[in-house]
Amino acid sequence: MVYDLIVIGGGPAGYLAAERAGHAGLKTLLIEKRFLGGVCLNEGCIPSKALLYSAKVFDYAKHGDVYGVSCENPKLDHAVVISRKNKVVKTLVNGIKAQMKKNKVTVVEGLGVIEGRSSEGYNVRVNNDVYTGSRLLIATGSMPVIPPIPGVKEGLEKGYVLTNREILDLETLPKNLVIVGGGVIGLEMASYFNSAGSKVTVIEMLDHIAGNTDREISEILKKNYEKKGV
Repeated sequence: MVYDLIVIGGGPAGYLAAERAGHAGLKTLLIEKRFLGGVCLNEGCIPSKALLYSAKVFDYAKHGDVYGVSCENPKLDHAVVISRKNKVVKTLVNGIKAQMKKNKVTVVEGLGVIEGRSSEGYNVRVNNDVYTGSRLLIATGSMPVIPPIPGVKEGLEKGYVLTNREILDLETLPKNLVIVGGGVIGLEMASYFNSAGSKVTVIEMLDHIAGNTDREISEILKKNYEKKGV
């Protein structure tokens, strides 16, 4: 079968493109090797915000007296927080699957390998099957960069070094957590685990945190994090 469009990557760019193409009447194939929704939905924005919301509710409970609300001995159950996060992600992923079905997009799970171009279009192999598309959209997204720090590779293998992928499924709270990188993802994880009770240290190569954020805002963030104990 020859498709009008093959999309490699089921993240926000890929699945939305596939949805629009299918809606417009194009015979569309979407290839994703892990989970529909990509990094943003499964390992980034959505799960991190789910954790942060739980932390915010916990902080409100601890300091509710400021608002005239008393709550005795509030506790954060990290395992329940992770379970809730998984439910949120699953609900949204199922929503994307429903949109693909509604717009008649064929979804194939597996690693897409571009094998070249023939007279009919682009040939993409997934497992043992080859699919051909008149047009090809590459939306393969991103993956964590592992810095060349001695011990990191061994730590990943033994489980005490984590990327943003593994830490979002961590079922027990670490007593101490060192985060290498003071960008958005690093700071979000620092905020949650600090609120949850871990002793958090953030190491940033630059002379400021939060990447390209306005320097004044970066300084305010740094003061607020330090005030919380990070």
